[in-house]
Amino acid sequence: MRTLKELLPKKRTLTEGESIVLDEKTLFYICKKVLVEEYGVRGGENIIPVFYKEKHLFLAPKSSLWGNEVWLQRESLKRKINALAGTEAIVEIKIAQER
Repeated sequence: MRTLKELLPKKRTLTEGESIVLDEKTLFYICKKVLVEEYGVRGGENIIPVFYKEKHLFLAPKSSLWGNEVWLQRESLKRKINALAGTEAIVEIKIAQER
């Protein structure tokens, strides 16, 4: 009979040059977490991640006030999202059309 330790997959560490690949859903979750952390529940409701492609994250604010806030803090948000993701998942944050 095999033990539980033998059945569970082994943890794999990243080698040098290897990077973590994140899907859009995971990145949106991390982004929402950072937005709620920074701006509270209201910010999380009013700034919505809508699209991610080629390391560009598009956020759709519900008003110009929130859009301006994201634009001014985009570098800080990018650093925090990348830190939580554990890799440079985002190179640029862009503002999508307001909802």
